[in-house]
Amino acid sequence: MNILKARLFTKDTGLFYINVVVLTIYLLFYGSPVLSITPIAGLYSIFSYVIVTVLVLFGLVYIYDKVLIKKRFSGIDLMVVLMSMFTFYTAFNANVVFDQPFLKGIFVAGKTYLPLISIFFIYYLLKSDKISIIQWNYATLIMCWVSLALNILLMYTINPALYKDTDMVGYNPSKGGYVFNFPPGFIIYGLAYYFIDYVFNKNRISLLLSFILIAYILFLDKGRILFITTIGTLLIHMLWMVPIKTSLLRTFTILIFAGVMILIVFFIDEDLLAVVYKMFMVFVEAIFGIETGESSADARWIEIGTIISHWEKYPGHIFFGVGMLPREELWLRFGYLYFTDVGIFGILFVFGIVGTILQYLFFIYPLRIIMKVRNFRYNLVYNTAIAGIITQVLNSFFTGGFVFAPIGIMNTFMILEYFKDKDRKIEQLKRFKNEQEQQQNSGDTA
Repeated sequence: MNILKARLFTKDTGLFYINVVVLTIYLLFYGSPVLSITPIAGLYSIFSYVIVTVLVLFGLVYIYDKVLIKKRFSGIDLMVVLMSMFTFYTAFNANVVFDQPFLKGIFVAGKTYLPLISIFFIYYLLKSDKISIIQWNYATLIMCWVSLALNILLMYTINPALYKDTDMVGYNPSKGGYVFNFPPGFIIYGLAYYFIDYVFNKNRISLLLSFILIAYILFLDKGRILFITTIGTLLIHMLWMVPIKTSLLRTFTILIFAGVMILIVFFIDEDLLAVVYKMFMVFVEAIFGIETGESSADARWIEIGTIISHWEKYPGHIFFGVGMLPREELWLRFGYLYFTDVGIFGILFVFGIVGTILQYLFFIYPLRIIMKVRNFRYNLVYNTAIAGIITQVLNSFFTGGFVFAPIGIMNTFMILEYFKDKDRKIEQLKRFKNEQEQQQNSGDTA
């Protein structure tokens, strides 16, 4: 067991930092589309195409080896393959409902599900110990701070109006006008990791780092749903993992840090506090169906009304969904409609009741792992993965979350699968040692 733990939690010699750098570069060019609006956009495109080509080729070889040669799937292999099957599910439904060519439907859905094949590459490297989980964690935390610096730099150096027709920029009066929609995945990972480190180890430096990330989400990114689901997840996790007395003591310190953060923001720019207050008031009003006067908030109820009207006209479509259409064709048929705007309604519209249930059944997999794993209960990376699961479930009800961006949830599943495999080996080693001790004791008795 000591050998296994040493491999997991101590720094390797030689290639340790080289592996971290290579992993960071991989994550930067494969997991950070924000580079597409920087001066190195051309280089980003080239690297992205090269990485995707390598991942697809590796994935095809990996599947061939697993299915036809070894004929043995791991849990994560099965999850990726099953999730990928929604490509054909949505293509078939779009063909039935809208007469969209089946092959076209595969290409449309493939944009969502093709990235899943990248899981096989990283999981292979982890499982074969070519990289360690601590190296992967270092690279992800580095990407957290690289993303934070890059996002802030872009927010204050480029004109968002130039990108208003892309997914990178939105317009919301309650948030002060144009808002950048930079992918938050790495920042959320870092926030969860540092917060959990504080909860478990009372590391106030980690709490400070987590509040820096919270301040970014709240005052610069202005992601109100992201803030609510992330903070809600971390508080739920804290109450679940530590005694109530410890939770209360930690909460007291957290409230002090929150107060200090608000004071700092007040002295820097008190208008930011007014913007945050307004955007949350609009959110509450929108939840209760009160007309807010803000087009982006009120539009969500219009979009939900569009979906409900379609179900009233075609009630059978609620069972299996209507599938995926290119955005232009979707808007021609239904007007302005973003599935991520309407969360669970968007999921039900695309996948129907049957497909939605199948999507959420995937969470049986991490639940089974959490119930079985014994040796990593207080490991920070393991618990950050668990927090990631909870966050993505909560996000799905508001934005569609993992359903429309499954690569994130599969990355989290991959980490849990890794710990499950290591936990199994540790338990095997424990049993082997126990058997040896019993044999030795029997020999001594004889």
